Formats: sequence, structure tokens, C-alpha cells
Amino acid sequence: MKYLLVLFFSIQMFSQSFEETALNYLQKEFPEYEKIEMQLQKNFSSDEKIIVDYSRNINLGKGIAYIPVIATKGKKTSSSIVSVKVQLYKKLLVAVKNFERKELLDKTGFEEKVIEVSKLNGTAIGKDFAFYDYRAKSFIKKGEILFEEKMEKIPLISTGDKVSAEVRNGSVIVTTEALARQNGSTGDLIELVSSSNKIIKARIVNANKVIVE
Repeated sequence: MKYLLVLFFSIQMFSQSFEETALNYLQKEFPEYEKIEMQLQKNFSSDEKIIVDYSRNINLGKGIAYIPVIATKGKKTSSSIVSVKVQLYKKLLVAVKNFERKELLDKTGFEEKVIEVSKLNGTAIGKDFAFYDYRAKSFIKKGEILFEEKMEKIPLISTGDKVSAEVRNGSVIVTTEALARQNGSTGDLIELVSSSNKIIKARIVNANKVIVE
């Protein structure tokens, strides 16, 4: 019985067209997409057998997938690549209102939409993004997809803020006052002007303290 089931499964697999097999492979390799649509760039001749080569990786570009195949024509077998047009769909966040520059971002200001993303420019934000401590870096229009390039972390330290800068040398710690020349959040390396009017770089610890590197 087990042998018959394996045989039946094998027959089913071989009866699938190349397009179906390739699409299944794409969906398995790229599960982050809600849906994938594909279209072959060329037709194969009736005496040509094309199968997906699972030992090699698929390469995915903007609107094109390059699928590794094994091509057999007559007695000749060779490794090759088949390019297919693809449309890739993801759940992204779209603004339901306008956001002004530096306005706090929150999830209620966005809705999830399934959008074709293969030719988008920029890094689109997915549905599971946590909005904590983020604001609009530039104006975001109602109906616009949220991109990483359009947002920034709310800075703990802003340009012009006075902070306590620690300089460490072994067990010796010297603290001095400094002025921030850049915005930054926890862990960021920013430039400051020291009390002696020197440009220094320091790592942000909190809203009041940095450590000079």
C-alpha cells in the first residue's frame, strides 16, 4: 500500500507542468510573500524537457526570478537558468491619515493592505512592525505605503542638548559637560562639542549621559 501511495505521488508530481512546479518552489522558498504570480519569458519546444534543479538556489530580482533547471533535449542534458516574470504580494502598512514631519507614529494611523512589491523602491514596513519610539522623518501622505526611509526613532538626545560625557581610562573616569551636534537614541554614536571646544564622538547611554569612545 505504501509503495502504491509513493508511486501515485510520483505520477502526480511528474504530471505537473513546469510552471506549476516552479511556482510551488518559489512559494516554498519565499514564504514571506502572501501570494506569488509568475509568467514564463519563453516557450519550450515539445521535444525539450525542463525540470527544476533543487540543488541550486533561486535568485530573485526586481520583477524577475531566475530558476535553476536541468534541461534535456534529445540525448543532451545540461544545467541552465529559466527567467520568469514574477509579481510578489506582501501585507504592508498604508497610512489612513496624514503624518506631519516629527509626528509620533502609531499603529492606529495605518491599515494593512496586500500590495504588489516586486518593483517598489525603498524598504517597505510589514504588518508586524512595532511602532514604539518612532516618528515621521518626513511628511507621510494618507494612502502612502510606510517606508523605513520615511521614519526615524525619537531621539533621546537632540542637537544642542547638554549632556554628561564620561571619559574612561582604565579605572579612572572623568566626567565633563558637552553639547550634542547630532540627534541619537540609545546605543547610537554621535558627535559632540566638549567644554574645551573639541569635537568628540560618544555612545549614548541615556537622555543625559554619553560615553566617549
